[in-house]
Amino acid sequence: MDRPESPGRVATTTSTTRSTHPARSSSTRRRTPASGPRAAAATAVALGLALAGAPAAATAAEPPDVTAAEPPDVTVVADGLVGPLSLDATPRGDVVVAQSFAGLLTRLDRTGGRTDLVALPGEEVAGVSAPSAAGVLYTHSLGEGPDAVANLERVDRRGRVQVVADLAAHERGANPDGGTVYGLRDTAQSCLDQLPEGFPGRYTGEVYSHPYATARMRGGRTAVADAGGNALLSVDVRGRVDVVAVLPAQPAVLTADVAAQNGLPDCVVGQTYWFEPVPTDVETGPDGALYASLLPGGPEDPSLGARGSVVRVDPRTGAVTTVLDGLLAATGVAVGDDGTVYATELFGGRVVALAPGADAPTTVLEAELPAAVELAGGDLWVTTQALGPTGQVLRVDL
Repeated sequence: MDRPESPGRVATTTSTTRSTHPARSSSTRRRTPASGPRAAAATAVALGLALAGAPAAATAAEPPDVTAAEPPDVTVVADGLVGPLSLDATPRGDVVVAQSFAGLLTRLDRTGGRTDLVALPGEEVAGVSAPSAAGVLYTHSLGEGPDAVANLERVDRRGRVQVVADLAAHERGANPDGGTVYGLRDTAQSCLDQLPEGFPGRYTGEVYSHPYATARMRGGRTAVADAGGNALLSVDVRGRVDVVAVLPAQPAVLTADVAAQNGLPDCVVGQTYWFEPVPTDVETGPDGALYASLLPGGPEDPSLGARGSVVRVDPRTGAVTTVLDGLLAATGVAVGDDGTVYATELFGGRVVALAPGADAPTTVLEAELPAAVELAGGDLWVTTQALGPTGQVLRVDL
């Protein structure tokens, strides 16, 4: 399919595509453990995908139990959206949603009207930040690897588009995770030599930028979750890009079942594979910290466990702390004024909330393929059915 795929490369037992963003050809690129919302078309059919090329596993498992909340009042704000992977909303109820598979940035007004602010057919639009006096921020991606287009852009009220920052150029110069070792870090070379051709045994972060989400920071800066670069970035008003944090690699133990499903040698069983973290959303909390959802590379199904998470990042020091884990494909995060953290589980089919001091999250909403989540005007805004042409925006009364 020629439409945008998700943040990381996705490998299945039958084909290799990219998960929710511009496709990357596995024939010319290393099949590294990828990830991303768009394990979509292929994923909905077969959840045995390996993000970025990790082992595609088999056995499904139920998401961890949480305390169910009372069913909320839900309003369908819009439907018939093509891959609504990102949105933002204003307290007045105006919504801007990225129809990522159609290359559209669409404004939804309170009366149900729709206006396409940006149209880039065949390219990816995501990472929406709600309107300000200067316009709407979004990310624009096309292609893969060192030659990819990866921009932070702004469209103003007159429809004029400005490139705020060339994130691909920053990645080529900095490659923030270039010193991170992924794969089988501690496995003997004699075992690595037995891996199937194309299976990434051990490698360092490649040069690849795939900006997937944005959020406004204090001081006029914009935070960017780079799902290709595995880092959180900040962009100032002049377009200067800085690295806030390189996110930590995500460990998972390879089981005998995973090895058998992927034709791996017995010597990898029990070994720890360090997957790419793949940040899919970022928000600024009331404490000024950044909160990011991680969709760790590897199988997007639960064969290695529900490994998605939300982390808190101190923008001053880059220190990373896990605040919520055990999520099945975490693709969206929002943070309330009281510090409550909300997250979507794309393949868990729900939105969960973790209140300050709580031991476990509660289920706020059960929905099909929820992707993005935002808080505005006392309501929760969620995109659902996000991996096809029947996507919706829901308003959830909290």
